Amino acid sequence: MNARDRYVAELVEAGCALRLPELARGRWPDALYRIRDRRGVGVLALGGDALSECQRDALLRFRFAQYVDVGFVDPELVHRERLEREPGPAIEPAAVDFVAFSSADGRLLASLSLRAAPDAPAGTTLRTPERPLLPFEEHFGWGALNRLRILPDLPLGRIRELGRFVKNRRLGSLGELGARAVVEVCLAAFHSLTGPLRLDVEAFVGEFEDAVARRHLELLHTPFAMVRGGLPAFEAGHFLAPALDGRARYPFAVLVSDMASMAPRLRAVESALAAPGAQALIALAAAKERPVTASSLLPSGGLAALADTPHPQRELSASERRRARALGGRLRRFPPFANLSDSECTTLHGLLEELRVARGAAVVARGEPADALYLIERGEARVHGETLRGGDCFGEIGLLTGGLRTADVVASTPLELLRLSREAYRRYLHPLPDVDAALGRLGLMRAAAQLQPS
Repeated sequence: MNARDRYVAELVEAGCALRLPELARGRWPDALYRIRDRRGVGVLALGGDALSECQRDALLRFRFAQYVDVGFVDPELVHRERLEREPGPAIEPAAVDFVAFSSADGRLLASLSLRAAPDAPAGTTLRTPERPLLPFEEHFGWGALNRLRILPDLPLGRIRELGRFVKNRRLGSLGELGARAVVEVCLAAFHSLTGPLRLDVEAFVGEFEDAVARRHLELLHTPFAMVRGGLPAFEAGHFLAPALDGRARYPFAVLVSDMASMAPRLRAVESALAAPGAQALIALAAAKERPVTASSLLPSGGLAALADTPHPQRELSASERRRARALGGRLRRFPPFANLSDSECTTLHGLLEELRVARGAAVVARGEPADALYLIERGEARVHGETLRGGDCFGEIGLLTGGLRTADVVASTPLELLRLSREAYRRYLHPLPDVDAALGRLGLMRAAAQLQPS
């Protein structure tokens, strides 16, 4: 075993062996939720400043060990930087940690965190263009959940992110405790959200892989809304960049008021956990039906296709993801698309055809069928005496009216264009009221200008 592998192996073993006996034995009067001992597992919900510096460090090292063991962190980086826990501040005062442990000796079994966005001015919502990002938006980008109902208009301070979900991967013969602990921290989070946190938190968001955290939400019959669009990508060199390799992740959201429908299921799950031995796990697995309560966050007609079209995440490398995101981000220079989310811009760019037009050539001619919208990336064009430049678009009048082209558009210089077909426009842009209205306003202004006497 080389030095790197030895360092990583020792880090994982030490992190998985961590014990905090005081979690089981202490009084913890400020705990938001507590189970002292349910068939060998205890669980606590604690505010970000309730743990001592030493206890907080132990929790961070435990979580980091699980990240490393599952391959979420580059082992070369871990060894080179001699990392023992994730970079960043040790304490987030607004965070709540849900920690499951062995009630016998305090060995850490699983943990989950509820995190807030950094402070923002009053009135800030998810729709606010310049605002602090929630943790999952660091790699999904701004606005990934903005096509949901209700959520985008809530004050940012009343939204939390549920994440950092890990379980101890080195329990050996204590594996049953680990399986119980995963469910216990989920219960702790949901009881806290509907109990002591209900006046402060209106919704929580997060991300999951279909085969992992999503199953726990469904196990508890959580009425969540998920968005299948988006192409998560960390910046080059981010310590968690490998967490996305070969995986597909999707953002989700839950409205806390919807969680009242979960009460019967939570009681059934707690009853199952009270049973001894493997009987509890068998009982939990017996009923796998999907929750019948739909999330209030879902639009009545379903999510818009531009936000909900999946990308081939597993097949794309980190650099390919970043390039696709960067190309999509360039679309915001076109005014009708200025308020699209990062996910929507990435999807839209993938629908566009790149064209080059020589100087003096006609791009479109009056009287032709209006079959596309054109975006000018570089160069200039002339239409009715008006000069169009990079960041301008044309062709919207015909698309909106369904008629023929109303003007000739001729390249004044070599042009680099992006073309969106009528079919793609009808499917992806027409259902978005903000984009459709912006194109409509542009078309009306152009039509009015054409009617002006020369």
